[in-house]
Amino acid sequence: MPSIRRILISNRGEIALRIMRTCRAMGIETVAVYSEFDRDALHVRMADQAVPIGPAPPRESYLKNDAILEAARVSGADAIHPGYGFLAENSEFAEACEQAGLVFIGPRSEVIRAMGSKIEARRLAQEAGVPVVPEGSAQEFSKIGFPLLIKASAGGGGRGMRIVRSAPEFQEAFEAARGEAERAFGDGTLLIEKYIEGARHVEIQILGDHHGQLIHLFERDCSVQRRHQKIIEESPSPAVTPEIRRRMAEAALALARKIGYTSAGTMEFLLAPSGEFYFIEANTRIQVEHPVTEMITGLDLICMQIEIAQGRRLSPQPARQAGHAVEARLYAEVPENNFLPSTGTLHVWRPPTGIQGVRVDSGVEQGSEIGVHYDPLLAKVIAHGPDRATALHKLAYALKSFAAQGVETNREFLIDVLEHEEFRAGRAHTGFQLPPRKRTADDALLAAVTRAYIEHAERSQRPLLPGVPVRYRNNPYPGPPMRFEIGGRECQAHSSEPGVEILNVSAGLVETLVNGIRHQFHIHQHGEQYYLRSGIAQRTVTRLPRYPHRAGAGQHQTANSPMPGQVLRVLVSPGQAVRLGDPLIALEAMKMEQTIKATMDGVVVTILVRPGEIVAPGQTLVEIESREDAHEHTNGPTTNH
Repeated sequence: MPSIRRILISNRGEIALRIMRTCRAMGIETVAVYSEFDRDALHVRMADQAVPIGPAPPRESYLKNDAILEAARVSGADAIHPGYGFLAENSEFAEACEQAGLVFIGPRSEVIRAMGSKIEARRLAQEAGVPVVPEGSAQEFSKIGFPLLIKASAGGGGRGMRIVRSAPEFQEAFEAARGEAERAFGDGTLLIEKYIEGARHVEIQILGDHHGQLIHLFERDCSVQRRHQKIIEESPSPAVTPEIRRRMAEAALALARKIGYTSAGTMEFLLAPSGEFYFIEANTRIQVEHPVTEMITGLDLICMQIEIAQGRRLSPQPARQAGHAVEARLYAEVPENNFLPSTGTLHVWRPPTGIQGVRVDSGVEQGSEIGVHYDPLLAKVIAHGPDRATALHKLAYALKSFAAQGVETNREFLIDVLEHEEFRAGRAHTGFQLPPRKRTADDALLAAVTRAYIEHAERSQRPLLPGVPVRYRNNPYPGPPMRFEIGGRECQAHSSEPGVEILNVSAGLVETLVNGIRHQFHIHQHGEQYYLRSGIAQRTVTRLPRYPHRAGAGQHQTANSPMPGQVLRVLVSPGQAVRLGDPLIALEAMKMEQTIKATMDGVVVTILVRPGEIVAPGQTLVEIESREDAHEHTNGPTTNH
């Protein structure tokens, strides 16, 4: 087998950096590839070489086989590590690497092809004696019985997946899942199977070498999800007994042995409340959640992948499992708005440090741009402890210490999950849903802190008496209140607030005394936005004009974009009558599809966007008039494109 000296990483973000760290430790050079959007990204600067591969959309860069193979040629790479996502499970890409004389760090192309189709993977699992979930075709879906699950045959990550609980929902869910699968994986083939209520999502980590040795590295429980995508993973699973672990691992290895599996991979199962389990899919790549396994075994899975690719033998000695590890995925998204993605600039980025047993894997830094084209994962926070309770406590503490501002994140939602009684008791399954809650931080306190900071900044810039303390008033007139927006709510801050004492204000810091407790608020300003963080809150406060803008009368009802994204399809025409709930526009952001629906009965007056257009949060897409108003509309319906 070849000796690998230079690896091209056909990926971006945190997994690219993760692979680079191991390569550096092994003395292997790295080559990054990057789109136009990523030209200044952290993974580009960390690599020994970097090669541009095209525009921002993944189909024009990270999903282009030819561009990546050419980057490998010009850089002199002798191997390619695909990471996860993008081309990691693309058998054509793996085969092209093999034909080009490049070492593909993963399974053989024929194994990826077989396991990449969930339909073929099910067949092979059955031949290996591994139980599978009952399934059927789109034409006979009613025979399976509701609820059922529609999912993409060619990929995972929650994309191309829908739960259907009644026949009227089926067609719309089927079309949306097919379109999502085509965009994410280039293959719209769907699988329809019985949805098992109350099941746990448990996967077995496997590794195989080129000498026939296969091992497992225990399980990971990935039951806590949103939009069918994992957000919290742990090992050991609180639901897996030693006997279930033994049987599940044997099933995983039986399937791996049948297909001649090499490199790292996972066999995923649904664990029913009865204790029975069913194979659902195989992932022929390194997983997002692989650090959980690394924390409980002390092994480096990326290093093991590279060593296997170089022909090394796996040790026949069983791995040892020590303690408990839990991972939380920090996403740029808005939990209160159906977890839709959030874009913008990371103006504040301070991961937790100094916590024993806590690891942070990230691909961003302060100043990084979070765009619409890629998965919104910002970081993975992993905590290890001697037992589950300790690991959970450490992870919650680490998330509370994590400062990430400039985009909305799911940080507080993750904390709520970790501290929820059902999760702490180990009873959370794939149906576990925790409604995002509105935060209870005192708006008046946040507004008072922001006002004190603004007054200090303005005072320090004036030519006369710049050093007068913030509490000093030479004139008894307290000044007008300042208007702010916090979490979608407007509030005012006067010169003083009952129960809030401002102790000290300096550059980037306001110290307060609230109900006898001293708090420090760190503040980062960007334009009219103030990013506040303390032990009690982490909020964005926006300063509003002194006098509110009065909107004119007679405006149309509008359908607005709830997220940044790209218009996929315009589903209506000017002059078309619509009813409440009718689909108007299909949007895509970070590979997820969202349908914008009518909020009233009426007539489409104006369509303001077209397919392919990038839209911002809150941007008006369609104007609608009530039927009565439409009869009076003398100019006729219009479109701006």
